[in-house]
Amino acid sequence: MKRVGILGTGNIAGVHLAGWQRLPVEIAAHYDIFPQAAQKAAQQFGGQAFTDLAQFFDHVDIVDICSPSHAHKDNVLAAAAAGKAIVCEKPLARHLSDCYAIVEGVERAGVPLFIAQVVRFFPQFARAKAVLDSGALGKPGVIRTIRAGAYPRGSAFFANFELSGGVILDVSIHDIDFQRWCFGDVERVFARGLTFADQTKDHALITLRFTNGALGHIEGGWASPPGQWRTRIEICGDQGMLEWDAEEDAPITKIMANATGDGKIRTTSSPLGPDENPYYAELAHFLDCLETGQPFRVTPSDALQNVKVALAAIESVRTGQPIDIATFEEQTA
Repeated sequence: MKRVGILGTGNIAGVHLAGWQRLPVEIAAHYDIFPQAAQKAAQQFGGQAFTDLAQFFDHVDIVDICSPSHAHKDNVLAAAAAGKAIVCEKPLARHLSDCYAIVEGVERAGVPLFIAQVVRFFPQFARAKAVLDSGALGKPGVIRTIRAGAYPRGSAFFANFELSGGVILDVSIHDIDFQRWCFGDVERVFARGLTFADQTKDHALITLRFTNGALGHIEGGWASPPGQWRTRIEICGDQGMLEWDAEEDAPITKIMANATGDGKIRTTSSPLGPDENPYYAELAHFLDCLETGQPFRVTPSDALQNVKVALAAIESVRTGQPIDIATFEEQTA
């Protein structure tokens, strides 16, 4: 039985721990820069709290990194040097140079790294991808997604752009990943937003041009009233489209160009059951890939490209200009 260690004790760590509790692993260790937080997690979920990172690594086989994104590079590289299999929350890192260092470091160490881009494991998004891959929609043309809600109060981290990257890097990176999963590599990005005006009301509109000629539209926001949250998918091809909106009770709907009547085909959908929890599903996928040797659904290269597109979108907001992905390199000086 694999021994899992959780590095970091923020909100997402509790979500991951709930998933690990349902899997055939031992929750063996907790580490945080605040020892009392690690001790509290150990009391709640079992395992031992550590104040020394080397000792923490000695007691685990898998390291699940749930620290803030600006700490990902140091934590991933330390876990890789210790020879551990690694799960790391999105985004891969706060800066592109850190992403390159992570990818190079895990390759050099020969350890597996899975980036928890959880949207690929939401059943509605996975179903939409499957319909697209089936060819039912024909040649892909446009994909639109929305992920918008209230500012996540309770942590000053999100309002600190230098640490969080704002709504684009923290929220819209989910949709960047999903759209790249569906439509492939991004050629150019153009964005408008409030990133440099008010971090607690950050809102962004992003347009992606894919190398296959298709277009992507992403709306991401922290500007909604408290308690509000909305996600939406719309994928259009030359033979039809599909749509799903979290605010509606209807399941995913396909609208076919050559169908009779209203052309709508509604797929089976239901509220998330225990086996459809996406956070459990992504960890189960990670564990299965470790055991079978199958590739992860999200690779380190995927995660690096997601960050590159997100940072290019931020640069587009800053400059007001479209950004070519092939030549973009983040300017951090």
